[in-house]
Amino acid sequence: MPADVPQSLDKLKATIQARGGIARGNRFGVHITHPMTGGMIMKKFNPALDVDGEPFRGNPNSDPATNHSFTDFFQDDRDTYILCTNVTLPGKLITTTEAKHNHNMTKKPYSMATDEVNMTFLLTNDYYIKKYFDLWQELIIDSSGNHYKARYKHDYCANVEIQALVGNEDSKIGYANILENAYPIQVSQIELGNTSDALMEITVTWEYDNWKMTEFEEGFQDKIDKVLN
Repeated sequence: MPADVPQSLDKLKATIQARGGIARGNRFGVHITHPMTGGMIMKKFNPALDVDGEPFRGNPNSDPATNHSFTDFFQDDRDTYILCTNVTLPGKLITTTEAKHNHNMTKKPYSMATDEVNMTFLLTNDYYIKKYFDLWQELIIDSSGNHYKARYKHDYCANVEIQALVGNEDSKIGYANILENAYPIQVSQIELGNTSDALMEITVTWEYDNWKMTEFEEGFQDKIDKVLN
């Protein structure tokens, strides 16, 4: 059928149904792995955290009778998953240069650029998310002394996964990508005031080397089956 021939409503409904329905923007998940290890915390941040090095009860989602180490406090991604209220899926831009071909100006691709990624998190009364990213940024630039020191990249980068979920199924992923070697370049300021009574949030801006798409077969499985069969 020619592309310019109007399609019927039934055809539209069938296409949407076959593709799992309309995507919903409020169904998503983020998975972050903090690059800080327990040894780093014990060596550098023990005084700042006002702890004595003993195990502590760090994760409210875990069994209250279970003690957790410093590493558990940062490596368990359930809290950041739950507290993330907004995230952007990054796009890509093909960068071009103008070139003349047969007396016509055309754009020739030569590289690719990616977007910055923003995430918004709810703040809890213990300011967990704020501390989480403050310590991460301290891994990037050590500001504890009179002179700031930049650390090696492999010390502060981590992969971050962003998932767009399907419907009400937490385990079914419609689209996902991984930010490779990501790190937070900006954590937004927090405004406090006598008239502030709303939920408090912070926004984190990520820099990364590149993003790669995962879950590619979702939505294309019927095409793949035809090729394989």
